[in-house]
Amino acid sequence: MRAALFAFTCLATPVFAQCPTAADMDTGVRLTDLDGITETYTRDGAHFIRGAWDDGQDYGTRFLLLKGLYVVEQFDTEDGDVVSGSRSTHAYPLKPADAPVPVADGRWDTEVITLDSEGTLTTRESHIFGPSTQVTIGGCSYEMMPVIGIYHDDDGYEETLHYLPELGFAYLVETRAKNEKAERYTYIRIEAVEK
Repeated sequence: MRAALFAFTCLATPVFAQCPTAADMDTGVRLTDLDGITETYTRDGAHFIRGAWDDGQDYGTRFLLLKGLYVVEQFDTEDGDVVSGSRSTHAYPLKPADAPVPVADGRWDTEVITLDSEGTLTTRESHIFGPSTQVTIGGCSYEMMPVIGIYHDDDGYEETLHYLPELGFAYLVETRAKNEKAERYTYIRIEAVEK
């Protein structure tokens, strides 16, 4: 009886996919939110992570992150093509190797030069790193450091991100425009992209 109960329990237990690790960043790690929208992150050299946001239909955004956190390029796509006039690039005043990796309770204030369809603009950003904690996405648990990004050129527009040191990237969890209600994003699955 005990053996039959054990066999039934094993067969009834769902089989979960293996949680992504740093090794999976070569082919990509995908997050899926409550609405089926995905974000995919892939390692691109020693200091950069490529990101892709897709709404599951025709619209998306592509971005390049320095140290998996600081946006250095972004553009929108529609039906797989770049949306004209949507590209912007951001230059920080240091070599990529010297950009800070988030450290618990740290902070980085910096100037950034932005080039977009409207021209060139120099602004300031602040990146505030919270204490190291844990986050669970779809049954996978990771060390996580909350990051608040403040963009001083846009009336203090703020973003909250979760930085995953093991995977080397940060994903967006909340946006807050001045005098507007915060918008939150909840992810329910994380998986390695198959080769």
